[in-house]
Amino acid sequence: MRIWFSKYQALGNDFIILDLRVPQGGKNFSPYEFARRVCDRRFGVGADGLATIEPPSSDEFHYKMRIINSDGSEAEMSGNGIRCIAKYLYDKKIVQSDLIVFETLAGRKEVKRVSENKFEVDMGTPIIEEKLQDNRFKVNVGNPHITVLGNFDYENFLKEAQQISKSYNANVEFVWKIEGNNIYAWVWERGVGETLACGTGAVAIFAVAKEEKLVDSEAKIIYKGGELKVKQKNGSVAIEGGAEYIFSGFIEL
Repeated sequence: MRIWFSKYQALGNDFIILDLRVPQGGKNFSPYEFARRVCDRRFGVGADGLATIEPPSSDEFHYKMRIINSDGSEAEMSGNGIRCIAKYLYDKKIVQSDLIVFETLAGRKEVKRVSENKFEVDMGTPIIEEKLQDNRFKVNVGNPHITVLGNFDYENFLKEAQQISKSYNANVEFVWKIEGNNIYAWVWERGVGETLACGTGAVAIFAVAKEEKLVDSEAKIIYKGGELKVKQKNGSVAIEGGAEYIFSGFIEL
């Protein structure tokens, strides 16, 4: 059986897009198994995760989005993945309006098209649940994060981030430098490993930096994959960045 897919990336955070508004794969199709197989970078297409587009549960939403990590686990939300899906919907001319409302496991998320290749996502209000030891912060952005502030080297990040992620079942961001409103960070995502960027992680970083009075109401989070603009907006936090089409194809199951 052949499955049609497209691949997109946002700041190097890459996703296989699967349009399931019309079912693919038959009645026994499992998006979790599909993600494990197709996201493998040696034996599959290769990606950080699978992003599906599905019919919403109510008229409140335009589409339902699901994010399946490369290990087959499901994430509540992806700030980069949702921009990739938005880009796909505009590329395919499925959507004409400049606003798309998504249903996610983290609740209602609105994506506004700023330009042809730039999108603003209303990420809601992040909650700093607890300040832990060693300048670590437990943050809820609709999905769990541990944000760590400090003067780290990259080897230290690689050594500690995976263990922190497993201990808290959370995504982990190491903020290693702050220059004005520019914040430099590395990220380790649960169910994936190190990635080049994380949209929800940028919101967690911004929330902690603002709480600690290290930045103003707007900042740039600078990852290995590029920069993401984050700002306080109407009581919530919004991220702004692009997404890019890579290729499309069929895969045999």
